[in-house]
Amino acid sequence: MATPRGVLSKTLQSLTLTKIHELEKQRDSFESRKKTFLERAEAAGSQRGRLACLLDGIKDLYPAAAHDASLKNIQRWLDQSTYDATIPSSMLEDFDRQLTTKLDVQSRRLSNAQLYSRLLTEWMESDSVDSEPPTPDEGSVSDGFEVVVERQKQSLAELVDKFESVVFTPHETSEKDIFSLLDGLFPDEESQKSLERLRENIKNQGENLMKEESPFDQDSLIRCIRGLLTEDLLSDEKQAILRDFMDNKVALNEIADVLNMRFADLKEWEWNAGPGGIPVYPRQQLNGKYRIWGDEDILQLIFVQYIGIRLCNMLKGSLKTFVRHFYTFRHTPRPTREEVSRRDYFLDSQPPLYATIEKQERESYLEDFFLAQLPEEESTLYERFGCGGYDEDASDDTDADWQARVKSDRKPKSTIKQRLLRKLTVELLIQQARGRVHEGKQKEGVAITQTDLQWYATGLSHDAIFASMRYIGFSEDWINFFKKYLAAPLNLDLSLPAGRAFQGPRTRKRGVPMAHSSEKFTGELILFFLDLAVNKETGLLLYRLHDDIWLHGNPQKCAQAWTLMQKFAATFGLEFNRNKTGSVYLCPEGCVRDTSVDAVLPEGKVTIGHLKLDSVTGSWQIDQTQVDLHIRQLQKQLSEAESVLAWVRTWNSCIVRFFNNTFGEPAKCHGRKHIDSILATHERMQKEIFGEGNVVDSVKAMIKDRFDVVVPDVFLFLPEQLGGLGLRNPFINLFLVRDAIPCEPEDILVDYLKEEHEAWKAAKKMFESTDKTALKSRARKLKADKDDSWPKGFDTAEDMKDFFPLEEYAQFREVYSHRFLSDVYNQMTTLPEKMEIDLSTEVNLELAKLRDQLGGYKLDAEKLWILQMYSRELFEVCGGLSLVDKKFLPVGVFNMMRGKKVTWNMVL
Repeated sequence: MATPRGVLSKTLQSLTLTKIHELEKQRDSFESRKKTFLERAEAAGSQRGRLACLLDGIKDLYPAAAHDASLKNIQRWLDQSTYDATIPSSMLEDFDRQLTTKLDVQSRRLSNAQLYSRLLTEWMESDSVDSEPPTPDEGSVSDGFEVVVERQKQSLAELVDKFESVVFTPHETSEKDIFSLLDGLFPDEESQKSLERLRENIKNQGENLMKEESPFDQDSLIRCIRGLLTEDLLSDEKQAILRDFMDNKVALNEIADVLNMRFADLKEWEWNAGPGGIPVYPRQQLNGKYRIWGDEDILQLIFVQYIGIRLCNMLKGSLKTFVRHFYTFRHTPRPTREEVSRRDYFLDSQPPLYATIEKQERESYLEDFFLAQLPEEESTLYERFGCGGYDEDASDDTDADWQARVKSDRKPKSTIKQRLLRKLTVELLIQQARGRVHEGKQKEGVAITQTDLQWYATGLSHDAIFASMRYIGFSEDWINFFKKYLAAPLNLDLSLPAGRAFQGPRTRKRGVPMAHSSEKFTGELILFFLDLAVNKETGLLLYRLHDDIWLHGNPQKCAQAWTLMQKFAATFGLEFNRNKTGSVYLCPEGCVRDTSVDAVLPEGKVTIGHLKLDSVTGSWQIDQTQVDLHIRQLQKQLSEAESVLAWVRTWNSCIVRFFNNTFGEPAKCHGRKHIDSILATHERMQKEIFGEGNVVDSVKAMIKDRFDVVVPDVFLFLPEQLGGLGLRNPFINLFLVRDAIPCEPEDILVDYLKEEHEAWKAAKKMFESTDKTALKSRARKLKADKDDSWPKGFDTAEDMKDFFPLEEYAQFREVYSHRFLSDVYNQMTTLPEKMEIDLSTEVNLELAKLRDQLGGYKLDAEKLWILQMYSRELFEVCGGLSLVDKKFLPVGVFNMMRGKKVTWNMVL
């Protein structure tokens, strides 16, 4: 990775250093002139003369003071005191303190600005944690480091060997077997008609895309480039080139002309990579792990990326329409005709006037999780900051979410994995409540299974890709294009271990390029059929994020789905990663455990991030073993930070963003115990890292050792826009929501069961008070045939006298959900509102003055908490809420520093 010096442009760096130099000159000049005025004040023969000197000094040193009402008032009161003996000397002494404080405040602000400049200079000039780790050839290293480097070399060699063994060896699958399996998903005439409509739609859209005359223009190129920049697949140099393209309209027009000519001849497209082929080599990702990446020509990369995005858009729209209108996913038990008849008779039922949980769950699934990997629009990739990939590690919170992408202050309110965690938690709670009524116990078991596909993108069978495209309706022209695209001439020579003979370019026989749009297109196309197969066979929904898969529900159905998934994998040439596969079978006391289910469900833990599902309680617990591993890694990374700002950025990325994500966002479905366990874990982590000290003491000591300056605590926590380091405190955001989560989810569920019981009693009372003639009329309408003696679900007239029991009333909650249950579901699946700190009048007034300095930057609840907490110190030390004047802040360096990514080094 390039060093900070390499990332900053020479022009920006030169301007920054010039600005820093001018700041130092201004500070020295200010202190010199301040000293002169203070000496004059000391030499004054009277208190009034001293005050006059101080006022002159402030006006001269601080021109903005001319508009300061307090200074104008002191001047007038000083004039009054010349004649008016009622103004006591104590008041004049107070004026003296105020004026001296104003001079000291400006000194501190300039000193803070100088310190900030020195910190930025240190960051720019250091080989920070973003640079490449040193190698043993670069001088003396410790024995321990040599061991680590040797292990790293061995790991890279094994990675290259594995990649080589996979991608250059075809994995043949049978199109006949694939078609046979997929035909089973459309067994009747109606489903086959739906399939034919889908195929026709795909075929027509594909042909229309291929016929487009000029798909590339400035706008489409900018959208495509922005999408590429969000993915972790380009070197810093190529990212810089792409950013330059976006700012150069002439270049964009030339690129569009070239690519449009290439697109017009798409059927004859070839790689044309030259005799050297496409270089591929291991490159470190943001999570510290190495993966094999190709180094394609930039124009070729834009070309195939754009085509892949358009196909993704087309596929997602078509498949969403298909499942919404022609193939309805089913996922909740449905009542029989008899059960519907009984319910209608006893309740005189009408269709619900509001969305039932069944409808909410289905809509949420289609909008948030169905084909979530596929971008729906050309702009989707960069709008949601990249979609990740099918890399077996990259989609794992314990690694990939350690990616501190500080490219923008605009962040999604909640990541898709956090929404998945809440959804699984709430649906497990609802399923555990099936068969349970007020003052009753859980009667039914529930299971959850998790798995992951081994080397999914890299190891995909090309035969399976072409068969899937052909089955769903893509023309042979598109299939032929992908045959040429996937048969890329890859050159692994630069990555081969020492002693291995060079082999030159070799044709890829398996897999697709990771993190490219083509990976999303082919990967989701195949896994769509898995989604369909599981739902068709079991009625369960597969929740997928990339190739990470979860399913939950009735234990027998989960076992059936797992068996089907293994059959599907064998047919399509896929393999499950046993290290990331597991299940939990929750069987409450009094529930009969099905041993045949235990025999089928896979062994292993169920985890999301650093949370693991407790196999007894069914609640998520923080995996402290994982926490310990990452604490050690964090300690190592912090110790290697060669600048204070690099240390702070590493801390913010890891201790706040990463750990808070992997612990799960606080929500009502997790309860108060969950948030308290996060607080306790953060407390433990800080004790492990700092011993008896804390992060504030550590950073202040670092600054004192390196710059011989003692800074106030607030200097660390204030955002950069106000002259602080922007150090994050992981406890604040937790306390902002802690009081909004007053209880445990079980309490919410118990309240619902009480409400449900009351609703049942009210319905019973209404039934018993209904006129017999009305009941007979109701029964007559419910008869399936006029000759039937009774409506469906009844055997005798006696059956119709007594209102049906509470257990039957509650049996199909998700279908006939009481409004309260819908409210509970929504309440538990959404994030609690932050309870912001109350700001004092003084702080609110000062914030209004800082609008210009903040620009468009919005202070969030965490920063407002900090400002109010340290407001007294800020007003006393700096005369306001800002530590440094805006004109002294190097905004360009701030933006460049945010654009750098924190990367974990030496992850084995």
